[in-house]
Amino acid sequence: MTQYNSKFDTSLKKKYFLPQYWVYWSLLGLLYVLSYLPIRPRDKFAGWVADKLYGMKFLDKRKRIAFINIGLCFPEYTDLEKDKLMRKNFRAVAQISLSMGELAFRSKEFLKNRVNFIGEHFIREAEQNNKAVIFLGPHCYGLDYSGVAAISGNDYPLSSMFNDYKNPIFDWFVTRYRTRFVRQSGKGMLYHRSEGLKPAIKSLRDNTHFYYLPDEDHGPESSIFSSFFATQKATLPVIGRLAKLGNAVVIPVYTIYNEQTSKVDVICHAPIEGIPSGNDQIDTDLMNAAIEKLVNLERSQYMWTLRLFKTRPEKGLKIYK
Repeated sequence: MTQYNSKFDTSLKKKYFLPQYWVYWSLLGLLYVLSYLPIRPRDKFAGWVADKLYGMKFLDKRKRIAFINIGLCFPEYTDLEKDKLMRKNFRAVAQISLSMGELAFRSKEFLKNRVNFIGEHFIREAEQNNKAVIFLGPHCYGLDYSGVAAISGNDYPLSSMFNDYKNPIFDWFVTRYRTRFVRQSGKGMLYHRSEGLKPAIKSLRDNTHFYYLPDEDHGPESSIFSSFFATQKATLPVIGRLAKLGNAVVIPVYTIYNEQTSKVDVICHAPIEGIPSGNDQIDTDLMNAAIEKLVNLERSQYMWTLRLFKTRPEKGLKIYK
């Protein structure tokens, strides 16, 4: 399998130990400790913290964005229903956040037992048919568990692309755990989004699967509009071309933190039929319809706080003012 150079640097640099970064190392130390604590008590504590923080003023901006997004997608929701959904959302954020150290510090076997991997047979069937897989993963808070614990943790070769984080310590930490099993096996790579789709296509052609986050708004120049629940969403029209050029099937995947079982449910749906169709609009519509089905599995764990709809069909309209 061919390996490709990536702009992501997972080396530990001397400057990271300057005093200005000590607070961040302390936070990583806390994540290490939390990763070894009993899960159910930790989840209860995280839920309690989320309930206490939910009403605080510093979260008002994010809640306002979320309420706008939810209102566009589900105009039938009352403010009370939006509030109930977002309270559940913040509980999931807190529980997953306190679990993140597991991805860096716990063993592969621990992580495999931490997830409930549903629909894995769709991946095996694709591989048996000599097809690579594009994992269609919308933004949900547990998505790293699907990539690291479920897919890479079960030794499926995986590549993906992400942007840098502004904090260099956090960027180093996240990049290290996202690539820990990739580095062990030599299967896959993490690419920078600025590198474009060429590395993804090369990986797919080498039967290395690709984790694709499809729901960011990249602006009017790069996007076409496609239905998304009750609204229209500016969406990159690339899924069909990726599937065709990479000889790949598109498997939708969603990650849900299950508070009742204290496990992470990683759910794969059957490959999307009809992609590639040869028509960008048809492929994009099929993709967004598949994302809707995923989000409906647990609406409260979608990242509603993102500016998902900043590009509107009505030119000049700014909904997040």
